Amino acid sequence: MVGQFFKKILVDYFDVTRYHRPTMKRLLFCILYVSYATTLLAQKDSVQSFKLPRALIKISPLQFFAQTFELGIETFNKGYSKSLNMSAGLRTGSESYDDGSGANLEFGYRKYAAPMKFRSRNNHNSYQGVYYSLFIRGEYFKGTTLDYNSQQEYTEKILSIAPGFTIGFQKTLWQIIVLDIYVGGGIKFTDIEQTNKPNNTQNYYSIFDPGYSGIYPKTGVKIGIGL
Repeated sequence: MVGQFFKKILVDYFDVTRYHRPTMKRLLFCILYVSYATTLLAQKDSVQSFKLPRALIKISPLQFFAQTFELGIETFNKGYSKSLNMSAGLRTGSESYDDGSGANLEFGYRKYAAPMKFRSRNNHNSYQGVYYSLFIRGEYFKGTTLDYNSQQEYTEKILSIAPGFTIGFQKTLWQIIVLDIYVGGGIKFTDIEQTNKPNNTQNYYSIFDPGYSGIYPKTGVKIGIGL
């Protein structure tokens, strides 16, 4: 393709059998045309050499503050306009409990209002998109806590389910890393089973406690890489 292009330029503008010498107009046109073709080829090569994977694995660094290690996966459709998400995490404790552990599982569906498309600007190539997501999250936690009035320990088993909605922005960095930022919220429904709990003891759960029930915010950052 490129060879045929240059052959055409040589024949049309520098064929000595047709012209005694190339004019300034023809020479200028040739330079501009070659520059334009070179730019198009460079852009084409950059797109072909950088393709966003159809599956991403992600980690949630902010979950470390909740003593939770969480990994997730996102899989796209062919047009990168929709995706399915799943994440799972292990929790090793909570500030409200002397001893505890738990796990969580989350499923989500994303619709990209602005699909993950390739963008090239100022020699910087990236994919980025804006989405909204519907999700449902389930959590289990078991912990031991102390009643300060009676100085008696008791155990709580907590099961919760939380549907919700988020809006987010996702972009690739350095053609390798994926940055996923989102904000939203949901409603958390909680069931608590208590063992050996002293009488007349009342529990107060903050929004960060496993036993919390009600409306809660969901804001975070995930960092991913292609599979």
